[in-house]
Amino acid sequence: MQTGLWRLLRVATLPGTNYLIRRSILEKLGGWDERALTEDAELSIRVYQAGYLIKFVPYAVTWEQEPETLPVWFKQRVRWARGNNYVLEKYFAQVFRIRPRALGLELFYSMAVYYIFFIAILLSDFLFATSLMGLIQIPVPGPYKEVWILAYLLFVLEIIIALAGEKEDTPGNIFLIALSYFTYCQLWIFVVIKGAYDDFIRKREHVWVKTQRFRVSEP
Repeated sequence: MQTGLWRLLRVATLPGTNYLIRRSILEKLGGWDERALTEDAELSIRVYQAGYLIKFVPYAVTWEQEPETLPVWFKQRVRWARGNNYVLEKYFAQVFRIRPRALGLELFYSMAVYYIFFIAILLSDFLFATSLMGLIQIPVPGPYKEVWILAYLLFVLEIIIALAGEKEDTPGNIFLIALSYFTYCQLWIFVVIKGAYDDFIRKREHVWVKTQRFRVSEP
């Protein structure tokens, strides 16, 4: 994703696990926002607002450990969702004043992607279930079944391409990818709901909590 944005729009955002920033710029921007649970996304917007460029460097590679249990994964993703909620509230009006306009729109998309994904999954599930039960019918003729199958195959293909770049496109991983739309993707519904509930109903304090890590055996 970062590679495509950089090649097309010369846009990049700070990735939380692998970036460098000049101390002088950070101090000029007022330092870290301690309420931002996704400090990389929040800082990216301030960098662009100040007229600086974030450069994508593809040969700067680091590895990160993904959560190995569902509770740890869920807690981390809820923190990400709440972090994006905060950024949306803080910069919703300001982001559209960033120039060039394509940059502002891309930053807005990055902030709102959780809700865009949330709505897309809910709508997809609703149409799939109601069509399967014969509750709704589309009177306009068209190859809708073929379009749905093609969209699903494209979803699988784009992840396979990403895995191929890391030489992880094994048959087992491809099988898991095929299942992920019906499993992993659906979990984001609960992530977004929990994040919205914590922020807009319970109004919980924003406290950054480090994700639990697991011991890795030596090769």
